[in-house]
Amino acid sequence: MIDNSRKLTLDDTFRFACYKGIKCFNRCCYDLTLVLMPYDVIRIKNNLGLTSTEFLKKYTKCQIGYNSGLPVVLLKMRDDLKCPFVSDEGCTIYKDRPSSCRLYPLVRMRSKDEEYYFIIREEHCKGFEEAKEWTVREWLKDQGVEKYNEMNDVFMELISAKYESGKTLNQDELQLFYLACYDVDRFREFVTSRSLDVEEKILKDDEELVKFGIRWLKQTLFDRK
Repeated sequence: MIDNSRKLTLDDTFRFACYKGIKCFNRCCYDLTLVLMPYDVIRIKNNLGLTSTEFLKKYTKCQIGYNSGLPVVLLKMRDDLKCPFVSDEGCTIYKDRPSSCRLYPLVRMRSKDEEYYFIIREEHCKGFEEAKEWTVREWLKDQGVEKYNEMNDVFMELISAKYESGKTLNQDELQLFYLACYDVDRFREFVTSRSLDVEEKILKDDEELVKFGIRWLKQTLFDRK
């Protein structure tokens, strides 16, 4: 549950620690509703040595967001409801784990004017009983969140463009959104087949290609630059 009673800025502090041996180790990796952002998909599929198409088919499911009306990619849990990448030793893709896992126990909120954080408190989590104290800024640095936040902000500009346009996407447009944002390897084929004006260095770089795809969608779907 998100604790809305305390709004944290970068220099505010909280107490938390997570490590193998803590009583609740791996409990937060069970029965999750874990939304994947485009950059999460890039990091995980490359870690696993899969194409984006292979990864999305094997490990995710997609639904249309109730409020956004846009494709939302969720990580599929195993039959025992555990994350597919958790083991007794911890996360098997730790260095490329998703942004929400890195941020935990924080959740990030951002508007045009400010960025702030709330704490997620779950009954099973014993990490708050530990003595280790962090500022939010220290936690973000320790967990390697900076690049994820940067890429997520680029993606959120596209979501904002959709809301500002007031447009409802048809099925073909929804598929195009999914392709450009999440299925980067198939989008690369799409770009090449349509002879879109894209530099070779962008075509070869997953991260830059997703950024291009987001810019292209903003203009193509929502008439925004």
